[in-house]
Amino acid sequence: MKNKISFMTVAATLLCFAQSAPAITLDGAFGLDEWAGNYSADDGVGSGGFVGPGYGGQAFDVEYLGLRIKNGTVYFGLQTGFNLADGVRQGGIDYKPGDFAIDTNNDGTYDYAIDFAISSGNPSYSLYSVSAWQNSMYAQHHVADPFQYKTGTLIPTAFSGDYGSGVFASNMNGGTSYVLEGSFGLNALAAYSGGPVTLHWTMSCGNDYLNVTTTPTSVPEPSSLLLLGSGLTGAALWSWRRRKA
Repeated sequence: MKNKISFMTVAATLLCFAQSAPAITLDGAFGLDEWAGNYSADDGVGSGGFVGPGYGGQAFDVEYLGLRIKNGTVYFGLQTGFNLADGVRQGGIDYKPGDFAIDTNNDGTYDYAIDFAISSGNPSYSLYSVSAWQNSMYAQHHVADPFQYKTGTLIPTAFSGDYGSGVFASNMNGGTSYVLEGSFGLNALAAYSGGPVTLHWTMSCGNDYLNVTTTPTSVPEPSSLLLLGSGLTGAALWSWRRRKA
């Protein structure tokens, strides 16, 4: 009986673990439960519309930035008040969304850029190995750099992703937010040699920005844990019946 209880306990633990690690769903909605432990959050809009290091209020607020690398897949996500499809026009100036910048070895050098475009609500992505970056428009905002890649080499790779917008409960300031999510294979990042990876995003003015750092993991998917748990349960029952016989 003792062995049976031991096997059942391990199986139950594995099943609970499988259920407690939700997968990233690329649905154009930045679910904080899905990204838990793998995102950074902004401090909201301050007095006079300050978002740091610049101003502009909700329209320039970078709310959440997510990066999760699991089982060889890179998942990235962004929620912001900045219009990712059309950009923002303010004071007669057109501001554009920047590229996602990737520092593969967390050494302060951004090695890759994820360029994107959104057409009729559908995103498309391109990955570049970057040799030079373009900084934001204003010198006092260079803490938010880089903005987008300047020169680089296109790396053919397949992406999945989705785009959405709306008024989300996770936005503490209210107003419309825009969400962009995507994924691609880690093997496309040839410069990666292990350890933490950093993701960065800002817009052309550099009014606000976020960085997030994560370490790739390789763990069994919930379905694999379910099979393992079922196998252990079966082994426990077989052992108990054998001992009883």
